[in-house]
Amino acid sequence: MSLKFASNSGFACSPVSKCLAVLVGGFHVASHVPALHSFFRKIVTGPDRITSLDTFLRYLGAKFLFLDTKSTIFSCVVIYLFRILERRYGSLKFSSNLIFSCLLSMSLEICLEHYFETKNFGPLGLIIPLYVPWFREIPVVTASQYGPVTISGKSINYLLCLQMALATKASMLSSVCGFISGVLVYCTPLKKFRLPGFIGTIFSKTIGQLVMTYPDKDTGLMGATLDIQRSQQTEALENQLMRARNRFQVPVNGGGRQLRIDEMWGGAAAGAMGGAAAAANHQLPVIQSHVNTLVDMGFTRERAEQALRQARNNIDEATNILLQDMM
Repeated sequence: MSLKFASNSGFACSPVSKCLAVLVGGFHVASHVPALHSFFRKIVTGPDRITSLDTFLRYLGAKFLFLDTKSTIFSCVVIYLFRILERRYGSLKFSSNLIFSCLLSMSLEICLEHYFETKNFGPLGLIIPLYVPWFREIPVVTASQYGPVTISGKSINYLLCLQMALATKASMLSSVCGFISGVLVYCTPLKKFRLPGFIGTIFSKTIGQLVMTYPDKDTGLMGATLDIQRSQQTEALENQLMRARNRFQVPVNGGGRQLRIDEMWGGAAAGAMGGAAAAANHQLPVIQSHVNTLVDMGFTRERAEQALRQARNNIDEATNILLQDMM
């Protein structure tokens, strides 16, 4: 039986996140095209107050346009990380919560920006609310302790949030509005709001045909973040190894581990005995039950024998060698 691993799969099964990332990145790139300077100048220099449909459209355009490249890149990375939420909820539910939280955030921004006489650029009203379900629902897979500070795989997302939110006074105000709308949408009965199903059907048969991608067939696990993916792969390997050991009744320590002279004496002895040790490993007979165990896990017989010789018939070390080759 062959054990296959999924890649991170990009934006597979998350078309809304893909469209949002393309929209934010493409809007910023288009603003640097000379032929479109006059169009984007109207957005940037638009009035702070909404008095007509034209001013509303300018205000709406400003909420999708980051003026600096750094914030644009950060926002695209954050959207890429948030695609796990779309995979959990489904695209229709994810879009429903996204639209509702964005409308609430923009309503608060209109009131507060008029009061504080500020104007923020960029889709913080779309991005910041998603940090609420990210914090509440996405588990910490790996974490490291650095003194009193704990760094996890989710920390990079929080750091990007601080970078975007604390850039200016206007961005801080917009982030506060986004956080409030996120709490209202994802922590109250408002989270039950859902767009009609026919809207999802229409988009899936039109735009969805262009942007929807699927993971490769028979890829097994598909983690939504790199840490989750690695954790799933490790867990799958451990389960597979335990099943194989139970099937073949292989002891945990395999054939034992002999102490090698080059590890015991270090540099000089390693140089003198290196060739002899390599030749001895090449001639070392392997335990066929260990070979069968590794083959049952999905590795080729030839590579399994090489790893067992290198590990001196220790199946745990041989497994580690084979896994390192796959990384």
